[in-house]
Amino acid sequence: MSRKIIKARRIIRTALEADPGFRMTYEANIAMLIYDDQVARREKNQRTVITNLNTNEGCSNIADRILTLIFSQ
Repeated sequence: MSRKIIKARRIIRTALEADPGFRMTYEANIAMLIYDDQVARREKNQRTVITNLNTNEGCSNIADRILTLIFSQ
């Protein structure tokens, strides 16, 4: 892992530890992405990307969506 990534992760970790509200915002956004996805799955909503968390592919899909949520602008 590059030194820049290590430094960036340390900065983010420190910011999350220092500001519980900041951490709660990230946690809430991640939780809602998973929640909305699973509600759509139960309701068989075809307009939404639906992830089967019982499969490797589904877990990889949700992980990718979480990373995109966190790191895209």
